[in-house]
Amino acid sequence: MGPFPPYSGPAPLTAAPAPPPTLQQPWWLPLAITFFIVASLASCGLTAFLAFQQASQSLSQSVSPAALETAHQTVVQDYYTAIQQQQYQSAYIELASDATVKGQHLDLNGYLQLARAQDQRFGKVSEFSVNELDPYHFTVTVWRDLAIYEVHLTFATQALPTLDRITSVDGI
Repeated sequence: MGPFPPYSGPAPLTAAPAPPPTLQQPWWLPLAITFFIVASLASCGLTAFLAFQQASQSLSQSVSPAALETAHQTVVQDYYTAIQQQQYQSAYIELASDATVKGQHLDLNGYLQLARAQDQRFGKVSEFSVNELDPYHFTVTVWRDLAIYEVHLTFATQALPTLDRITSVDGI
């Protein structure tokens, strides 16, 4: 190997070609596009909200008192038919989740105990008669082997009767 050539410093730099000229975007264009997108989404959301409000109002206004009365009467009839057949779990289903029975909030087990105690004390329900006071309040006359008495049932004031359940019962 021979001697190295003397160091002459860094190699000369060659100039890179100049980039082609570009059109400059105005600084406000991305801001305007973002504002347009946000405004569009907000107006779509507001439109959907107002449409939902209008639809729910028209549904609640479209339920006639007669339809509400019929729906509630059916629930009361189903409730006492289940009690008469000693199908207390089926009767319990007709109660709203926050319903009171004789002034108490009862879970299924508490309800079963109360219903069975009523059967032991007065006998099985042999007959019942439903009397409507208004679409939200009913009186049921109950005939048992050893007693005849009235029970008052109340419904919440909901617009959709398919969702409405008994909210208060003062007896079984």
